[in-house]
Amino acid sequence: MPRFFLCALILLCAWLSPQAQAQARLSGATCMSSEGVIVGNIPLQGGRFVCQGVLTISQAGQYVIDFKNTTTIAQFQHEISDGHQTLQIVAGGLSSEPGDAFLLRHGRIVQLDAGTYRLITWLQSPYYLAQPEVFVTDLASYQQQTNTSTATSLLLLGILLGIFSYYMTIGMMPGHVTERMYALFILGNLIFQSAVLGLFKQLFGWHWFYLTSLPILFSNLAYISFVCHLLRINSLHHANLYKASIVARLSVLALMVVAMISPHWMLEMARLGVAIFLVFGLACGVRLSLKGQRIAQLYLLAISVFGILGGLTITADRVTANTWSVEQLGLISVTIEAVLLSLLVAYQITRLHQEKEHMLVELETTRSLAMTDRLTGIPNRHALENQMLHFPEHGCLMFLDIDNLKQVNDQYGHEAGDQLLKSFSRILANKLDTHGKLYRLGGDEFAIVCHEDDVEWCQHQLEYTHLQMQTQGIVGAGTSVGIVFAHEAKDSETLMRIADNRMYADKRARKNRKEMVQVFTH
Repeated sequence: MPRFFLCALILLCAWLSPQAQAQARLSGATCMSSEGVIVGNIPLQGGRFVCQGVLTISQAGQYVIDFKNTTTIAQFQHEISDGHQTLQIVAGGLSSEPGDAFLLRHGRIVQLDAGTYRLITWLQSPYYLAQPEVFVTDLASYQQQTNTSTATSLLLLGILLGIFSYYMTIGMMPGHVTERMYALFILGNLIFQSAVLGLFKQLFGWHWFYLTSLPILFSNLAYISFVCHLLRINSLHHANLYKASIVARLSVLALMVVAMISPHWMLEMARLGVAIFLVFGLACGVRLSLKGQRIAQLYLLAISVFGILGGLTITADRVTANTWSVEQLGLISVTIEAVLLSLLVAYQITRLHQEKEHMLVELETTRSLAMTDRLTGIPNRHALENQMLHFPEHGCLMFLDIDNLKQVNDQYGHEAGDQLLKSFSRILANKLDTHGKLYRLGGDEFAIVCHEDDVEWCQHQLEYTHLQMQTQGIVGAGTSVGIVFAHEAKDSETLMRIADNRMYADKRARKNRKEMVQVFTH
């Protein structure tokens, strides 16, 4: 089944590249190591090799000599001779100084007449990503065939750059570790792909060959951390998977050490690193998907797609089409994975935002309940204390104490007393409107906060409330009042104490007046 997908991908690339009638044919190619041993396949661990073959040209013109399967070549040199003398020598490679005639390609243009030539190619590289095989075609056909692959590669590199820029910007903000690790994973692949395709050499003149492998090892570490943060794997939650992540990280670090000590094996270590994070990601996705985690299920889908494409890429050493390389197939795989993971991370961000909004609504509801008196539905003492922290410079605080609540409770029951409190609150709050705000302090005590210019208005509305309550059958309705202004004290606690004292003083004075009236009446 994996071979089927590889063949399908190769056929798609071949179909996208227009085929032209061949005017050059290379036959009888053989390769030999620096020790003089003929090799059927060039070892991927690198070395120095020489390959030669017979080149037949059917028509004079400009031709291009290039490599199929891979672009990861440090240095190369093509020598063309007619059997008597060397006619042309062209050189290049990722570590060489000569510039490239074609973007993202090692193609070299040569002028040849019709005839038979001997083509000798010298190769030297610390490692190879796939089998470097020489091919020759006419210039027009080469340009036509490489247009599609080059344009596709540039487009995919642009997509990776855009994804990296977006998520690194988000990742720079505190608390966005998932996005930061994902951006670092994309960055490692972006550097790797740009290096192996020669973009860094062509644009910036960078010739450090190990950019074609070392960034992948760092991106593997970032990917493991990304999976842990995405799926919330830590020592408290999913302890076994967390231990597996530590093993995976240590394994990748060990591969990095081996790669530094033995550069010829660096690319092989990078392949193993990809295999490690693929296995780790699949294990986490399967384990948590079985537990019903939605994010894990979507991640499992993304890692499965990449597992197929990435697995085929890291195991492939040849490509059928001349103008497509294993590096470009890897770029396609990584970009597909990057897009899928971008959608997944965006989904998680949206989901976390919705959860945050829901929590804020619940918090606001809880706060509102904590600041509201359950019986009357008006703000309570806590709300007043919060309001007093921002008491206006020309504000006024009025403390109120309703008369006869205890008698009503004793004579008619607590339901009648509750009804008195609710009626008083409803009528007065409606009459105050925007001129003042009513609070219940507890029991039969209330408070009004208003502007000092609205004190008289609030007192009139209080008297109106008494009349309204009397029309509802509540006899003897009245209220003791204590008034204090903002300029009378510097802190809210003192203001509330003054208002409370004045309210009780008013209550005693009203009680004394009532007793005197009763004495005169008798």
